[in-house]
Amino acid sequence: MTKDDPSRTAATQPTTPAAVAPAASVPAPTVTKTVTPPPAAKKTSNSAPAVSDVRSLPAGLFCRDLNAKGYSYVAAVDYWRLHGQPDRMDADLNGIPCETVYSRSAVAAYWNGREISGVTFWSAGLYCRDLVARGASYGEAVRYWWYYGMPDRMDADKNGIPCETVYPAATVNAFWYP
Repeated sequence: MTKDDPSRTAATQPTTPAAVAPAASVPAPTVTKTVTPPPAAKKTSNSAPAVSDVRSLPAGLFCRDLNAKGYSYVAAVDYWRLHGQPDRMDADLNGIPCETVYSRSAVAAYWNGREISGVTFWSAGLYCRDLVARGASYGEAVRYWWYYGMPDRMDADKNGIPCETVYPAATVNAFWYP
């Protein structure tokens, strides 16, 4: 046996496994990160406190109580309905609560222009004493006050109860505190 003998080379050469083809080069996945900036801090007003759901409030509140606590007109109507539509929240019993406490625009927006009945159309600029002289009931005076934008001339102490010094105290109290 010589080193050039073909039988020898075939027998002595180590067998190698079939060469593995190099894996196809797969590009690494591209990861795109979207970075969202934190939301800008909202400017809040200290005049309207954060409020909760009206279902958590006790029964017996008035419209002025809800307004003072920062509740919207919509929330006041929800409260009124939740508690059986009490008359104390609808002073003129026209089916529209809190119309003397909340802005006319808020009330009109909620009721979609439903006409608010029971307002006697006297001219603007009257005082409580003028309404008494014309024979207006206290309820009519309140409606007049609300209709004309709750003028301060009719609520000197600005407590949300107009004409309280012109009409008898018993009449005013019976109207607001039935």
